[in-house]
Amino acid sequence: MILAGTLAIASCQKTPEFITTDVGPEMNVNSWTESTYMGADIRFSVDVNDADFALSTLKAKLMYAEDVVSDVTIRTKENGTYEGTIHAPLMKNVFNGIASLVFASQNVGMGLTYDTVYVSLKRPDFDELTLQLEDGGEVKLAKLVNDTPEKEDDYTYEASGNFPAKMRGLLVTPAVNPEGDVIRLGWSGGALSAASTVPVTFNSGSEGKYTITADLWNLSVAPVSGSAAVTSVLELEQGQTVRFPAMVDLNNWTVDYDFFEVNEDFTEVKFRAVDGHYQFLYDVENMWVKVEPVNAQGELLSLSADGSGAPWVIGANIGKPKIGPGWNTTEGAYPMAQVADKVYQITFTVPGQLAVSGADFKVFHQKGWGGEFTKDKYAEINIDPAFTMTDSGNIQGKALEGGKSYKLVLDLTGGVDAAKISYEEVVVPVNMLDIKVNGVGALKMSNTVYKVMAVNVEQNSIISFSGIDNPLAWYVDPDHFSLTAEGLKFNAVSGYYSFELDLANQFVTARRVKADGSAATYADERAITIMGWGIAHPVMTSELAWETGQLITLAEVEPGVYKFTGTAVELTDGTTIGGRWRYDYISMKFFGQAGWGAEQASDLNLTDEAKKYLKQSAGSNIEMADGVTLEMGAVYVLTVTDCTALDGDNKFNCTVDFRKM
Repeated sequence: MILAGTLAIASCQKTPEFITTDVGPEMNVNSWTESTYMGADIRFSVDVNDADFALSTLKAKLMYAEDVVSDVTIRTKENGTYEGTIHAPLMKNVFNGIASLVFASQNVGMGLTYDTVYVSLKRPDFDELTLQLEDGGEVKLAKLVNDTPEKEDDYTYEASGNFPAKMRGLLVTPAVNPEGDVIRLGWSGGALSAASTVPVTFNSGSEGKYTITADLWNLSVAPVSGSAAVTSVLELEQGQTVRFPAMVDLNNWTVDYDFFEVNEDFTEVKFRAVDGHYQFLYDVENMWVKVEPVNAQGELLSLSADGSGAPWVIGANIGKPKIGPGWNTTEGAYPMAQVADKVYQITFTVPGQLAVSGADFKVFHQKGWGGEFTKDKYAEINIDPAFTMTDSGNIQGKALEGGKSYKLVLDLTGGVDAAKISYEEVVVPVNMLDIKVNGVGALKMSNTVYKVMAVNVEQNSIISFSGIDNPLAWYVDPDHFSLTAEGLKFNAVSGYYSFELDLANQFVTARRVKADGSAATYADERAITIMGWGIAHPVMTSELAWETGQLITLAEVEPGVYKFTGTAVELTDGTTIGGRWRYDYISMKFFGQAGWGAEQASDLNLTDEAKKYLKQSAGSNIEMADGVTLEMGAVYVLTVTDCTALDGDNKFNCTVDFRKM
C-alpha cells in the first residue's frame, strides 16, 4: 500500500521542462597574443556575460589552414573575465603563416556565440639553441645558413666537440616574448616536440669528437639510435684493440672485415688498417659500424697523385654491410682500407654485399665523381675469373659464387697511373644462425636478413623452414604463397627460387632465379621483374623505386600468368605489411632481367578494367590514370598475361589487368 501511494504521488508531479535558446552569451575578446612562435603558448582574455541563462563553457580552438591543431575548454560559472592559454604546436614541415583562434561561448540553454581572431605563427628561428643536459651541463648549438629555399628559411643547428657516447637533455630556445617564456623541446614519436618533457637522447655509439644537429623544420636530431649518419672521429693505430660502448653484444654487430679483425669467439676487435684518423658511422638499430678515412679535422681523404690518401668504390649491386643504392655518391660510396703503404683493399661477400649477377663498380679518387681509374691506368690487372674489366675501368662480376668472400687489392706504390689490382678469396668470420629452407642453408645478408640462393621448388608443394621461430606467423606475399592446413603452400610455377628472410620484420621474399642463384631472365625462364615508384615490398616505405637491387620478380602462378597483389596505402605507411600499392601515385615498368635491358613495349594492352586505374605514359611507364586514386586499405591485384617473345628491339608486349579485389 505504501508503494502504491508513492507511485500515485509521483504520477501527479509535473515533468521538468528543459528550456533552450538560440541566443548565446555576450562575448568580447579583450586581448590575445597576436604574434608568437610555434611551440609557444598563446595567452588570451575574454569577457563573457549572459543576463538570461547561466553560463556553461568557453572553448578556444587554434586552427591552421582547415585543421584544428590545439583546443582548450574553460568552465564558466559566472559572468566576468576569463583568462587562459592555448598551445601553438610546433608542426613538422609547415611554413610560417596566420592561424585562426576561434572562441565559442555557451550557456546552459545551448546558446552559442562565436568570435574569431588571428595569430601570426612562425617557426622558432634564433641564432642558437641550448641543450640542457640532465647532469646540469649545457651545449650550445649554433644556427647554420644553408640557403635551403624549400624551407623558407634555415632551421638547422649544430655543435661539434668531444662528447660522451650518450647525452640526454631538452633543447631550449631563447625567450620568445617579453615575459621570458622559452620553448622546451623533448622527444616524442621519433621527433622533437614542444609538448614532451622526455629528454632527447643523442647517441654516437662511442665517445670522441662528433657533431650533434637539430633541425627545427623537420623536427629531427642526430645522432640518435638508429641513425646511420652519426659520426665520431677517432685516432687509431694498426693492431690496437677497439672497444665500442654501444656494442653491448658484439655477436650481434657487423664490423667491416677490411678495417677490423675479429677473434674466433667474437669477443675482441682489432684495427686492421694503418695508423690514422677515421670517422665512424654507427647504426645502433641495425647494429653495424661503417668506417671512413679522414684527416685530423674530420675531412674525408681522397687520393693524391703519388698513391697516398684513400680510393673509393662506387657502383651497383654492391654495398656494406649490405647492397646499397646503385651509383650513389653518398650512401653507395665505400672506401678501400689502407692496410700497408699505398696498398688498399675492399672485401665483399656474396650475396649480401655483392650480387651473384649484375655487380658493376669502379674505383674513384674521391667519394664522388671526378678522378677515376680507367683500364689504361692499370699496369697490372689480375681479376679473372671472378671479375672482368671494361675499357672504362668498370669491374663487373663474372664467376661469383654464393657464400664466398672476394677481397680486391689495389697497389698504388707506383702512383695512380700505374695501379695494380688483383683479387683473392678470403674467409670472413661470420656469426650465422642455422637457417634452412627446404633443407638448403641460408647465407647471412645482414644481421637481420638471411637468404637461400637457389631452391628447386615444385608448384603446390609445402615449403619447410628451420632455424626460425613460428614461420607460419610471418607475412608472405599472397601471390607466391598460401597458408593451408598442411603448411605454407607454394603457388608459383615450378623452378628455382631464392628466399630472403627478414628476421626483424618477419616476412619472406621469393624471387625467380637460375640454378646457380643468379637472377632469372625473360629470355630464358620467362621471368618478369618490376621496378618503379608507388610499388613496394613488403611496406610502402620500402618502395622499389628504380634501384636494381630492390626489384622483385612477379609470381608466375600458371604458365604465362603473373600476379602482384597488395594493399593501397600512403607513401609514409611503414606499418601495413603488404602495403604494396601507393594509393595516389604509380609509375612502374616491367623488365626482362634484374636490371636495365629487355623491357616492356610502349604499346601494352591494358584491359578495360585496368584503364579505370592505369595508363601508359609517353615514356612507356605504367602510371596512375588521370584524376584517379586507389581506395585506401583496399586490395588490388595486377595480372599480366599473353606476353610475346622479345622482338628485335629487346622489347616484349603483354596484356595487363588491374582491379580491386
